[in-house]
Amino acid sequence: MKIKHIIATLAVLTLVGCTENFDELIKDPVALSPNPAGQLTFTQLCMSGDGYYQHRTNLIYSGGFVQHYSGSWAVTEYGGKFKKNDEYATALWRNAYANEIKSIVDILEKTSADPAAANMNAVAKIMRVMIAQRLTDIYGDVPYSQAGLGFSQGIVTPKYDKQEDIYASFFKELQEAYVQLSAGGGSVKGDLFYNGDISKWKKLANTMRLRLAMRISEVSPAEAEKQAKAALQNGVFESNDDNCIMHHLDFPFNDNPATLDFRGNGLSYGFISDEHGDHFSSLLIDYLKDNGDPRLPMIATPKTSSSIVYWSPLQPGETLYEGVKPGVFRWELPGGSNSASGIQPYLKLRTTPFLHVSYSESQLLLAEAAFRGWVSGSAADYYKKGVEAGIKQLEIYGATAATQTDIDTYVNAHPLTAGTEKEQIGTQIWVTYLFNSIEAYSNWRRTGYPHLVPITSPESQTGGVVPTRLYYPNDEMQKNEKNYLEAISRMGGKNDWTSKVWWDVN
Repeated sequence: MKIKHIIATLAVLTLVGCTENFDELIKDPVALSPNPAGQLTFTQLCMSGDGYYQHRTNLIYSGGFVQHYSGSWAVTEYGGKFKKNDEYATALWRNAYANEIKSIVDILEKTSADPAAANMNAVAKIMRVMIAQRLTDIYGDVPYSQAGLGFSQGIVTPKYDKQEDIYASFFKELQEAYVQLSAGGGSVKGDLFYNGDISKWKKLANTMRLRLAMRISEVSPAEAEKQAKAALQNGVFESNDDNCIMHHLDFPFNDNPATLDFRGNGLSYGFISDEHGDHFSSLLIDYLKDNGDPRLPMIATPKTSSSIVYWSPLQPGETLYEGVKPGVFRWELPGGSNSASGIQPYLKLRTTPFLHVSYSESQLLLAEAAFRGWVSGSAADYYKKGVEAGIKQLEIYGATAATQTDIDTYVNAHPLTAGTEKEQIGTQIWVTYLFNSIEAYSNWRRTGYPHLVPITSPESQTGGVVPTRLYYPNDEMQKNEKNYLEAISRMGGKNDWTSKVWWDVN
């Protein structure tokens, strides 16, 4: 944890007392005090408003690895060609531990012995799982059980827990939180996800449990089945109304992590900052185009007859969507930078919402679980609902809604087909989490779907092999040597991005 991060965090959290009013919490730029409500607001804002790691971990590396995006400088040079950049690789680690983990652990410490704060404590448990899931899935073994306890317990060199143990803790804590949440457990103030709605938080706990259950499907299928069944029985998301969404504010972006200005959408910052992420990959565009997917015009700007596409003349009124081949810069296209489709403007606003956990994902994962025989219900029905929800969820960004006729036409023409179930489900999750590439990258490593465009650039530092994790910050050797070396020894003795995390066995 950098000293400037600590100082900046303390400065923000001690400027004013935390208001009791939810509207004021979200509007007041400094209403983030060291009480649980202020810390909850702060943590939720960080999770998608942190432009530092949303730009680097989500867009450049994860988005480049799974070929959501291509063409712009950093996405192509580093994420698209698999070249190392220590700042990019360690961004999530540095900021998540300095800000999110510390704040959420503080909430847990302050509310653990207070029955009147039982619901706040349960929400903090769910939040800690959400934050740590990203960390462990990106890095592997990470500090969890002792993380964030430097101030309260003096633990400044936390152990790196094994990922298998971390996942066991996740399942235990999500079940505890689900049971703990109740009408008599006190209010949850400062909640920007659900405004304190306990029923929504219970569904989120179970939907996260389903996600994690399927994440370990290949390494521990018996436990995965057990957890998936429990999640469904307890009650997962029932519609897009249950989606875990962060609605951001119209505040300027700042790429200095010490400023802690997290109120705007951090991914949008990446899209517009130095043109690092303004084009989709040809893999994505072609998949949507070839299948007549109604999401294509909802996310991408078309090329029209007035566009500079000299090698592909257009008829009046004709539209054309073109992506950028992974590993290729947009200015290397035959028609130059202007010949590729762009990202719809409403996806690049500071106020663009961020989707953390979705009904679409839950239905698609249930489709896979049903296909495996783990849960009741029809895999085909779950799949159909998941795809439809994935189309409709784009409306939260301001996209013109697809007509029900168009949606029905698409889903009926592309049912779940025997023999290709896992590929279809994995590919649809990849599309559903187009704007949450960290999650898409994790699911891709588990399933291997979709099939990515081979990278043949001689500049690739992996020989064209997609990295399977991000590597730890090298200064951990100085800060936490013993625990760092133990973690490295469990990964073959090398801090490299071609090592695999525990659940990645394919």
